[in-house]
Order: sequence, then structure tokens, then C-alpha cells
Amino acid sequence: MTKSKNMPNIHTLRDIENKGVVEGSLSKHTPSGHQLGSIHESELEKALRGSIKTASDITNDYKDLQDVYLKRVKDFNRICSGFNNKFSQLNIANSELEAKYSAEIKLLKSSIKILKRELTLTQKASSSDKVTILFLEAKIVELKGKLDDLKLERDSHIVGGLLEKLA
Repeated sequence: MTKSKNMPNIHTLRDIENKGVVEGSLSKHTPSGHQLGSIHESELEKALRGSIKTASDITNDYKDLQDVYLKRVKDFNRICSGFNNKFSQLNIANSELEAKYSAEIKLLKSSIKILKRELTLTQKASSSDKVTILFLEAKIVELKGKLDDLKLERDSHIVGGLLEKLA
């Protein structure tokens, strides 16, 4: 709306941006000798130009913030990728440790079973051979202790390894 019947000097932002168009259209409707640019019109023009500048500043700020946001997203994705790599390495290390200790644990369990069988056979064969029986019982206790130690060592290596890799 360039001109209203009740308000002859109201113009749109587009009119003010295109000052030449406004001046040309106003000169058609303004009697000769009448000056445009009263204080009120000047204030309105300044306010409108200020609004246009503010809108432009907001647009520029938005673009700057958008650039900052995109940089942060890239940084975040890079960090996540690094964590994923570390977790993969930790999973591999954990699997290797589990395999190593599982094999040792199986071996010790097998040895315990064999010793128990030997103990049983020895007990049946000779109740008088207490020394052998006590030796085998002590060996079983010793192997159980080693088994427990290995389990604790495995758990501490796994936890320690995970903590080292995360640090």
C-alpha cells in the first residue's frame, strides 16, 4: 500500500528502499512547492532504515551463529568418532584378555578335576597313604588359589586396560 486516502504520506519499506521510486511517485501526488521531508517523515524514514539495518544485522548474526553451530557439529562428530575408535580398541583388548584367561582357567579346572580323580583313587587304593592324600589336597587348594588369583588378575587387567584406554 503506497498511499491511503486518509494518510497521504504513508509508504512501505520497499518504497523507502527504492527512494527514487518513492520520490517519483510522491512528486506526482504532491502539489508543486510542497516540501517532502517534514520532521515526522524524516523520523519515520530513520526508523525504517534502522529497522532495515537491524533486520540485516540479525540475518548476518544468524549466518554467523549457523557457521558456529556447523563447526560445533563437526567437532562433536569428530569427538564421537574418536570415542567409537577407542571403544572398538577396548572391545578388542577385552576379547583378547578374556580369551587368554579363559584358556588358563579351563586348564586349571581340568587340572583340578584330574587331581580330584587322583585323590579319590588314592583314597580308595590306600587309606594308609595319608601323606599322598594330604599332598594332593594341598595341591588342589593351591590350584584353587591360583585360579582365584587369575580371575582377580584378569578382572583387574580388564578394568585397568579399559581405564587406561579411556584416559
